[in-house]
Amino acid sequence: MQGEINTDVSFYVKKLNNHAVRMAHSLYSRKALDECSLMNMWVADFLYNHRGEDVFQKDIEAEFFITRATASKMLTLMEEKKLIRRTSVERDGRYKKIELEPRGVQLHEMCLSIREEVERRFTAALTAEETAQFKALCRRILQSLE
Repeated sequence: MQGEINTDVSFYVKKLNNHAVRMAHSLYSRKALDECSLMNMWVADFLYNHRGEDVFQKDIEAEFFITRATASKMLTLMEEKKLIRRTSVERDGRYKKIELEPRGVQLHEMCLSIREEVERRFTAALTAEETAQFKALCRRILQSLE
């Protein structure tokens, strides 16, 4: 590889994201769960990690930094695929909490193994200390942007 032309942080973040998505696609058979997207998988993982809590569409929007329209469309499709269910909350019928269906739990289990493998590959060239530093820097950058 010739000398790096573009060394902006955003350039490296984009390249890392491309690698992560390719790895995840290579590890994940969409056919196994009726063409669920990687985003469906990440949302199922988020919902699993927040089970027992009331999670609403606005929480999904905030966690994944997506618009209301995008979240609504994605959650409707996830409901059609029987990955989630949305139920009214007693205190205010306008709010619908989002819960995983059994198929969504299956998707979370896939997500867990894929996350572990992507993490293993991403951190293979780093020490434990470097990995911790990288994560801390990423958290700091995200906090400054949000």
